[in-house]
Amino acid sequence: MPKKSRLLTLEDVLHIEMLTAEKADRQTVYKAVEKVAAETCGWVMLTTLKYDEAAGVVVRLHSSNEKDYPLGGTKPISKITVSRQKMDKGEVFLAPDRAAVKEAFFDHDLIFSLGISAILNAPIRHAGRRLGSLNFCGEEGWYGETEARNAQILGGLLIPSLLQEF
Repeated sequence: MPKKSRLLTLEDVLHIEMLTAEKADRQTVYKAVEKVAAETCGWVMLTTLKYDEAAGVVVRLHSSNEKDYPLGGTKPISKITVSRQKMDKGEVFLAPDRAAVKEAFFDHDLIFSLGISAILNAPIRHAGRRLGSLNFCGEEGWYGETEARNAQILGGLLIPSLLQEF
């Protein structure tokens, strides 16, 4: 996917909100967010994760690259330390370059092999509770304040879909 090509619009937000309001299946909603995210933030890979606190893992609900990051795949929450600190506070996490990605992600070798050199994670929260995250994997220099804001908005639009997963 190339870097973003346009700004996030109210029409984008309304379209996704209407999908969730009309009880579209979750994968339809995830695909709609994937399309808008490609056009407004850019990504090489995009994933949506759900936190399963009881099992101590995050579970992949959506992946633009199911070969390398399949649906249902898990990662131990205990290995998500650097990004989790910010996201627990409801803040976006940015690893803007290879060094930051290597520091934050234990699976950085696989990440780098996919041409990813920057990661932007937006928390998905509801009523003070961590539900999951929307994860943008792109190239160094792609993500800044505008993309972080857009990611946070798109993540917020996934709250109804993630609530169905609990």
